[in-house]
Amino acid sequence: MSTLALALAATWPCVGEVRPVVVEADAAGGDLAVRFGLSDMAGLLALAAGARQVGVDAALAGCAQEAAGGVRVVVGPTGADQAAPCVAEIAACPSVLRGGSGSAGAGAVLLDLGHLGGAASQELARAADRLVLVARGGRDALAHVAARPQWLEGTRWELVVVGECRYAGAEIAKALRVDAGQIHAVPWDTSAGAALGGDRRVGERRWRRSPLAHSASRLARHLSGADDGRQRAGLAGELAQLVTRAVPHPALGPADAGGPR
Repeated sequence: MSTLALALAATWPCVGEVRPVVVEADAAGGDLAVRFGLSDMAGLLALAAGARQVGVDAALAGCAQEAAGGVRVVVGPTGADQAAPCVAEIAACPSVLRGGSGSAGAGAVLLDLGHLGGAASQELARAADRLVLVARGGRDALAHVAARPQWLEGTRWELVVVGECRYAGAEIAKALRVDAGQIHAVPWDTSAGAALGGDRRVGERRWRRSPLAHSASRLARHLSGADDGRQRAGLAGELAQLVTRAVPHPALGPADAGGPR
């Protein structure tokens, strides 16, 4: 979900002043431009246009805008008629996700592909350093993960289970025939989620204490390699891949009254 991508960006271990950026590359259309009142003309559309121009330095950082709480996002166009061609352009030239050589650097790239479906989305998923599937904890949602596409079997993917779940991580891992370390639980925090959804503002202290922030921070450290003392290399250096929609992003503000969805 977009909320999880935003929460990860808000808690991602940063190197110096370089902050991560969330790229909304959902072929079905994006939500973040409307959610945070941002211009979709300066986001994925601009990045895809740069990808088509050979020799042009399409700096990823130049296409990013700040959402609530200071999280950097490259927003996708709202409609599928514009979003799908943009995703296809970027899949054909994934080097644009590195940011241009003249940019300040994008740091980690958290790519939100929405519901993984088309060929272009699958190409980007295969190019990712880490692939993260996001699902609710219900039996039906987990059944969809179990019926995953065959091409996923050759990739190193992780599953984030969001919200209440009657099954233990080890039980899910056994059913999916994967390692228990690939299963991660993230609690659904209504207050924090509302902030990440742009519906509320939440003080930084309360955000840091929220179950969502705590779980997102732990997951971010795992995905970034901070827990084992090394940064993971991959496309553009660091590319965390999020597929399926399941979580919004945190709006940090002076008021102490809300949280992400």
